Amino acid sequence: MKKFFSYLKRPPAGFVVFAVLAAAACIAGAIACAACGYTGWYVYALYAAAALSLAYIVYLSVRGGSALRAKAEARAKAHPLAESFLFNGSFRAGVLFSLSFIVNVAYALLCGVLGIALRASWYGMFSFYYLLLSALRCGLLAGAMRSRRRAAGDARGLLVSRWKLYRLCGIALFVLEFALAAAVTVMVAVGRPAPVSEVMAIASAAYTFYKVISAAVAFVKVRRLHDPLLQAFRNINLADAAVSLLSLQVTLVAVFSQGEGESMKPLNAAMGFFVCLFTIALGAWMIAEAGARLRKLQKEEGVTEKDKAGDARDENASAEDKSN
Repeated sequence: MKKFFSYLKRPPAGFVVFAVLAAAACIAGAIACAACGYTGWYVYALYAAAALSLAYIVYLSVRGGSALRAKAEARAKAHPLAESFLFNGSFRAGVLFSLSFIVNVAYALLCGVLGIALRASWYGMFSFYYLLLSALRCGLLAGAMRSRRRAAGDARGLLVSRWKLYRLCGIALFVLEFALAAAVTVMVAVGRPAPVSEVMAIASAAYTFYKVISAAVAFVKVRRLHDPLLQAFRNINLADAAVSLLSLQVTLVAVFSQGEGESMKPLNAAMGFFVCLFTIALGAWMIAEAGARLRKLQKEEGVTEKDKAGDARDENASAEDKSN
């Protein structure tokens, strides 16, 4: 029995492949049985096998994750691009930002096409809002690059410019609130959305899942870095995720309401009001926080200048004493 468990702890590569295929088969069979409504002892046995196999695959993934990462890093060193992505934080952030930007613009264009095809103004407004958020990200990145060039190694000046960009981002979220409020108003006034296909519902759900997960991961990572620029990108992602949830609700109502869209007006209004309130609170928090940080930096700079002036007076006084 001990040999069996030790074998499961450190299985060979062939057994790992077999375990993955078996887990996939058990999970697929369990999903098929649940969808068809089958019952019986063999169905429950299949459920148990799917759960155990999935747990075992998770165990192997956690246990072998460090070893696989070490091997991947060793192989990545042989390729310049892969090495830059793994070990250069700025390059990796640029690549991830580019991919996220492409996904955001693609989904915005999809909403725009859907709004034109269905003559649904709210999808067009959502598309416009997503495009404005993408433009805000690009403007923030361009401003950060410009401030870095202007700072020319001045750490304090760079920090001040980044907090100013953070404040501008909060103001921009306030301005974008008008576009969001217009979309929510039209959505509530019209009532039942135009019907869309289930493909759009799946695409909207996938995009919303991606935005919520990425926003949550960024929230955890950025909180420990205390970088105003990264915090601005994080807050944009939070606003984007909140609007994505609202868009997903509209799409699900359009697909599954079956003529009961009028009864969903209160829910749409409540969700839209919450998203608008969240965006306003986020922009207000950014403006207030940036103002407090900038005032603190100005006070520290004033104290530093007074200290320098005092040191200069002391040096002059000592020089005069020596001359006398």
